[in-house]
This record gives sequence, C-alpha cells and structure tokens, in this order.
Amino acid sequence: MTENTNKPKTEKTKFVITKDMILAFTAYIGIGCIAIALLLVLILKGNTKLSGIFSAIGQVIAYLICIILAFNWVRRHRHIAWIICYVIFVVTIVVLFILTAF
Repeated sequence: MTENTNKPKTEKTKFVITKDMILAFTAYIGIGCIAIALLLVLILKGNTKLSGIFSAIGQVIAYLICIILAFNWVRRHRHIAWIICYVIFVVTIVVLFILTAF
C-alpha cells in the first residue's frame, strides 16, 4: 500500500485572544457576580453586606462594558456632539455610582 501524499496538510491554528473575547469573558464574570448577589439576598435575607459587594462588582463590570462599547461607537462616529454627550454620560455614571455606593 502506498501512502497518498497529495492530501493537504492541515495547519494547527494558534489560539488568539481578541478584544471581543476579553469583553465577553468580562461580561460573563459580571453576570456571575450579579447572580451570586441575588442568590445571597434570598439566602441571607438580613445580611446584605456580602450581596452588596457582589452586586457592586457586577454593576461596575456592566458599566465598564457599556462604557467601552459606547467608546468604540463614538470613535467610529467622529462628531463633536457624540463625543461631548459620551463624556457627560460617563462622568455622570461614575460620579453617581460613587455617590450612591458610599
């Protein structure tokens, strides 16, 4: 028997981490934190300190993902009005989150 040498060799593709993969994994961690926070609220019923921590982490991750995605959109639509609104929105979110967290 002769071996067929005309078969194309398949190249092994190298695993590449992209920005979308990092963003998706971060979103996964965020929803996990929010789910844990909601479970802790139901389980502990009175002690909301621990659930508050997980909830805050989940919210921060969710806000960051939204801010990053909005930044990418604003960067593609280079108009001064979009940039000004984006900056106002981000500053408002950061300031109000800090004020309500403490």
